[in-house]
Amino acid sequence: MDFVELIAEVSEPSPPKEAALELLQRSREPALALQLFAAASRIRDESIGKTLWWSAGISSMMPCHVEPLCTYCTYFTAKSFPLDELVASVKAIDELGIRHLHLSGGTDFAGYDNEMSDAVHAIREVSKIDIEINLGPSFTRNGVRRLKQLGVSSITSSLETFNPQVFAKAKPGDSLEKRKALIETCQDEGMPVRSMILVGLGESEADRIDHLYWLMQFPHLYHLRFSRFMPYAGTDWENHPRCSPWEVARLVAVARLLMPHVDLGLAAGNSADDIPLWYAAGGGNQLLGASVSMRQGKSRKTQPGETLIPVTDRVALVSRMEHIEQFVRGLGRQIAAAVPHSY
Repeated sequence: MDFVELIAEVSEPSPPKEAALELLQRSREPALALQLFAAASRIRDESIGKTLWWSAGISSMMPCHVEPLCTYCTYFTAKSFPLDELVASVKAIDELGIRHLHLSGGTDFAGYDNEMSDAVHAIREVSKIDIEINLGPSFTRNGVRRLKQLGVSSITSSLETFNPQVFAKAKPGDSLEKRKALIETCQDEGMPVRSMILVGLGESEADRIDHLYWLMQFPHLYHLRFSRFMPYAGTDWENHPRCSPWEVARLVAVARLLMPHVDLGLAAGNSADDIPLWYAAGGGNQLLGASVSMRQGKSRKTQPGETLIPVTDRVALVSRMEHIEQFVRGLGRQIAAAVPHSY
């Protein structure tokens, strides 16, 4: 089939999975990928608009009690983020003009219903910022209901990889089925859902397409993020290849054809340098402008493009807004503070 015809077929409602896989495979060729990117970008502009907007993140919210720990990860913590420092961090984010926040970090199968309800209550005392929560499969059905009643915008369940063998190797103490079940629970309860695909763990292109097609069944999925695998020293994966941005961009483009109204974002493992290719491939409109972590106190050294804003002796807000704005201006786009109504 002609490549343009293949793009058109995958752009139709309920396209055959085989066509989407063929599209992903043939897009390895740069000349064909550019045709795919152009179609995906046009669909993005028509479906979710051309204006980008800011979000911020606070990580290491809760201890990670997964045993054994994920074999590729170094971003786990043994302590909770203190509520007083959480409130101070949210105030600092508000002062930057950011109106959207996601809280992440730490999984406990026994549940974090009460702890995250307390955190949301504390934030609501000082801010009206939109809140997303990502603590893996740490919530019961009642917990999802409580967070929804508190006005939480969404709950995230990142499957990371859809291949059970790869998942078991990377996340031996975690549960792919529990992560799937949380998405299903959120769908049942009318809670908007976010998810994430970690590209480059060793999954096949067919696995990536299977992952997208499984997620497509959930109307409440509104945001899907793509992480580019980064090997970290001292982990079992330190010698595993770094994922190419080309792999992420091609998958984003196919996802855009399959999910025209879903915001397709960048997750961990990417940097501002990845923004132009991601956006050209039909990526979404949300940008992470600032982040907070217990690891980022006043002694933290800034990287090029970062501005360090002290919050407490242990916590700092790291803004990359000016740096990212420069990249976005080069794309002929603008960034707004307001969160789109679709969120």
